[in-house]
Amino acid sequence: MKKIPHEYVFLIPLVVFMGLFVLYPLSCVIAQSFTDNRTGSLTFQNYVNIFTQGRFLLPLKNTIWFAGACTIVGALGGTFVGLLVSRMSASLRNLVLSLYSIPMTLSSLVVAFGFIVLLGRNGVFNVLLNRYLGLPKFNLYSWHGLLVTYSFYNIPLMTLTMAAVFLNLDRSLVEAARNLGANGWQVWMYIIIPVLAPGFLTGVSIVLTGMLAAFGTALALTGMAMRLFALQIYSLASESEFDLPQASALAIVLVITIVFTLFVLNWIERRLKPAE
Repeated sequence: MKKIPHEYVFLIPLVVFMGLFVLYPLSCVIAQSFTDNRTGSLTFQNYVNIFTQGRFLLPLKNTIWFAGACTIVGALGGTFVGLLVSRMSASLRNLVLSLYSIPMTLSSLVVAFGFIVLLGRNGVFNVLLNRYLGLPKFNLYSWHGLLVTYSFYNIPLMTLTMAAVFLNLDRSLVEAARNLGANGWQVWMYIIIPVLAPGFLTGVSIVLTGMLAAFGTALALTGMAMRLFALQIYSLASESEFDLPQASALAIVLVITIVFTLFVLNWIERRLKPAE
């Protein structure tokens, strides 16, 4: 009988954890998503409702649009800041990256409250800009407000990724291209961008999947006013229209959407990686 390597013993806690807190809950949600809320019988109606009823189609469309917009802002802003950070001295770069890691440690409720203090209807910035510059007050409790708020997370997250990518860029490739007569535009188009693309897509995948499931900050700022998919799930699982089977079906569709998005981005990333 073939002996099991001793190293596999250390995998037991991981297997137990995955089984109890991932696979078992997921299997329960899947089973419940095919259950009728009134009779408890087997049904596919919960999934049919998602793609035929406006109250579910609108949150789905809103989520795709919102996640895409947040990802574009975060990706562009984070890449630009990452480039600037990569050109700083080591001590200054470490300080900036340390500060940029703070947003990832903050509670969504704390962030929402902070933005209310600064950009709420009577927030500090809103009052000052309106009083001294005559600018209209910024509406924090809107799509634009959510976009600005989530940029507080996404730009630092993308910066941390892209700063590492820029630092690992082989400068000899750039020098070789310049020695061969390539101008700045050609160096970026044919050397830098292809080399950075896999790392860029890694950052994009992290930001995009997070925004597809945006919940805490959006709920704290706007309640249920902004119709997002995760908020719709919360509504069905906690409010007067309590319908766990329908909420389970929405959750499964959200999981499938995120997994599919990760699969596509990972496939593109592998295709863009240079052959070794």
